[in-house]
Amino acid sequence: MTDPHRPSAAHFDAPVCRNCGAALSTPFCSACGQKKARRFGWGEVRDEAWDKLRWFEADMVKAALRVTFAPGSVARAYVLGERKKHVHPLKLLLAAIVLLLVVIHQTDFFGSASPGLSKALVLVQAYSKWSFSIGIVAILTASLIVFRRRGGFNVVEHLVLATYAHFVILVANILNLLPLYWWTGIEAVKAHRAISGYYMGWVEAGIVFVAFTQFFSIDLRRQWWWPLIGTAVFYAVKKGALYLYGRAVIRIVMIQLA
Repeated sequence: MTDPHRPSAAHFDAPVCRNCGAALSTPFCSACGQKKARRFGWGEVRDEAWDKLRWFEADMVKAALRVTFAPGSVARAYVLGERKKHVHPLKLLLAAIVLLLVVIHQTDFFGSASPGLSKALVLVQAYSKWSFSIGIVAILTASLIVFRRRGGFNVVEHLVLATYAHFVILVANILNLLPLYWWTGIEAVKAHRAISGYYMGWVEAGIVFVAFTQFFSIDLRRQWWWPLIGTAVFYAVKKGALYLYGRAVIRIVMIQLA
C-alpha cells in the first residue's frame, strides 16, 4: 500500500490519474485528459518546460502566419466554429501589442530619448505610444456601418474580424520599425517617420480591404466597391479618432502640468 501523501515510484507507477483519480488504461486520462504524471525531477521540469514552450511558439507562429496572409478568412472560419484550428484573436493581439511596445521602446520611434525635451512633450509622447489601439475601433466601426446587414454576423463576430485584422496591422508596423535596429540615431528616426507616413496608411488600408473581402466572401469582379467603401470608412474613422485622441492627450497633459 502506497502513501498517497508521499511521492514515490510506486505512487506514480499506479494506473491512476493523479489529477482526478480516475483509472488509467492509456497514457492520457479519459476523464480529464491529463497525461500520466511522472515524479518531478530536473529532467521532468526541463522536458515539460521545453515541450510547452516549443508548442506555444509553434502554434503562435503558425497562427500568426495564417492570419497575416488571410485575416478575413481566418476570422470567418473562427466565428463559424473552427476554434481548435485557430488561436484566439485576443491572444494574438496581445502578443503583437507586447512585441510592438518592445520594438517602439528599443528603437525610440517616438523620440523620447531626445535631449532637451520638455516635460509636456515627454508626456505627449508617452501617451502617443498607445495610439495604435485606435485601429481596432476604426475597423469595427467601418465593418458595422458598411456590412452590418451582410452575412448575419453579430457585433461580437464583427469584433473578431476587427481583432484579427488589427493584429495584421500591428505586425506590419512591427516590420516597418525593424530597420531602426540598424539605422539608428535621432535623425534616422525622424527620416523613417517621415518616409513611413507616405506608405503605411496604404498598407493598413490594403490589409483592411483584404480582410473585408475575405470575411464577407465578396466577389471582387461584381462587388468590388463594398470593401472599398468599408476601407474608406475605416480610414475616415481612424483619422477622426486620432484627431480626437490627440486633443484628449493634450488636454490631459495640460491638466497634469497645471
